[in-house]
Amino acid sequence: MKNTHLEHLEDDILNSGSTGGKDVISFLRQFGHMLTGVPSEISVTTKWDGAPAIVCGTEPVTGRFFIGTKSVFNKVSPKICFDDTDVDRFYTGQLASKLKDCLAYLPQLNISGIVQGDLLFTQDDKRSGIVGGNRVICFTPNTITYAVPLGSRKASAIHLSKLGIVFHTVYKGDTLQTAQVVPQKQAPKYLSTKDVFVASADFADATGVTLFNPRDAVSFQSTIRVAEGSLKRSSAFLDNILLQGQSRFVINLMLKRFFNEQIRANKKIANTKDIVAKFAKYYTTAIDIEIASKKSARAIQRWKDAKAQGTQFIVKYEKELYFLIASYISIRTAKQMVLKQLNKEKSIKTFVGSRPTTPEGYVAHHNNKMLKFVDDEFRIANITVDKQWDSK
Repeated sequence: MKNTHLEHLEDDILNSGSTGGKDVISFLRQFGHMLTGVPSEISVTTKWDGAPAIVCGTEPVTGRFFIGTKSVFNKVSPKICFDDTDVDRFYTGQLASKLKDCLAYLPQLNISGIVQGDLLFTQDDKRSGIVGGNRVICFTPNTITYAVPLGSRKASAIHLSKLGIVFHTVYKGDTLQTAQVVPQKQAPKYLSTKDVFVASADFADATGVTLFNPRDAVSFQSTIRVAEGSLKRSSAFLDNILLQGQSRFVINLMLKRFFNEQIRANKKIANTKDIVAKFAKYYTTAIDIEIASKKSARAIQRWKDAKAQGTQFIVKYEKELYFLIASYISIRTAKQMVLKQLNKEKSIKTFVGSRPTTPEGYVAHHNNKMLKFVDDEFRIANITVDKQWDSK
């Protein structure tokens, strides 16, 4: 599949049912190994908050270097750019300008396949600043501002470069439209040039600062066991809700929407009983809105029947829903414990506005599967902070 959207760890139980539950527990157990210094099968890349997403490399059919956004994968009218004329045909504004810079400088990297990355800056995006009394070079590609101390080797490379980018995904296929993600334990590696600063997406902790202390390690394992116990009591229900409902009102999709809206509204997801009641109300309200939008008596009755069936389903399986939500909460608790440890590695300072913040998050790779670990703070900031450039 195309790397158009990575899923959050906790949402995997809603996407894949009981199988997703097993995968989530496996991911967390592997993190338990990694964060206690035990050999682990998991690998981690850091999510840079870059924009726009850039897909580039060697176009499989023509063998020519190309660039574009994710729209290069369009089945109809793919926006593949081989030169500035193509960019002008498909894009306008700052996005067009940035893509032209990519065309000018990224061929220096000699990319032989198809890769996807995130643009970090072009020449005019860099600026100087002072953080904690120290001079830094800064850039704000999307929501997060990155600050690198002047005088460091990394800052010198950024200062001299015309463009910064971080690569995280490799594709393989006979055409762009049929290309598939190639799961890899490490991000694709390319050497920086004078004009192109290539940041590394691979997470590294050279000093061991991210390791759990003994007390936190025990607490983490206890949280995993709690999540695993709740998942066992809701596994059949998780598989059942994949099919229960109509179109976008399938229960699992409604749960995802509900949780996402709670998080983005900065509302706590903590009290299981309270969340069960809130979801039941959310579900019926959403269908009431749908009913109100209908004109014909037949359509109105169809959605009233759907509301009755959905409500009956929620009441019938209230206990199972309780344990599903308990699982979701425990998984999120364990995820926050992982993030707290990973965020202790701070080679580059990050800010939202002038306020220090954590990195966007991380992508965990295990058993040919990728799930993202993103803090709620970023999910909220990503919809409330003004972006630094237009995407038209």
